[in-house]
Amino acid sequence: MQRFFLLILLSLLCTTATADWAIKGEGNFSCPDYVSAKRTNSAKLYSSISWVQGFITGVNYQAALPRGTDSFVGRDMPAASMVSWLENYCRDNPQDYLADAAEALVEDLRQSQ
Repeated sequence: MQRFFLLILLSLLCTTATADWAIKGEGNFSCPDYVSAKRTNSAKLYSSISWVQGFITGVNYQAALPRGTDSFVGRDMPAASMVSWLENYCRDNPQDYLADAAEALVEDLRQSQ
């Protein structure tokens, strides 16, 4: 019986945590729409980049707050590089949204730190 409970406990510890989260504003912009906005250099492109920069700021805030340590994800990434990175992601993942691209960008930036 103890082995059974141990197996259950271990299986819970080994699973990847996933969660849904509310997406506000431009994060609901589809990847094909982002690529189109980039191609036409529309105002939607600039509001999208502002949204992603705000997303990264929120990630840094959430990371720093509970630990009382600094968090500088994306600090040295120029906006032009971000635009290109997001375009490449969206071309490769047309089923995704800008929020998915922002999440992937944060993970990429964390890995390169």
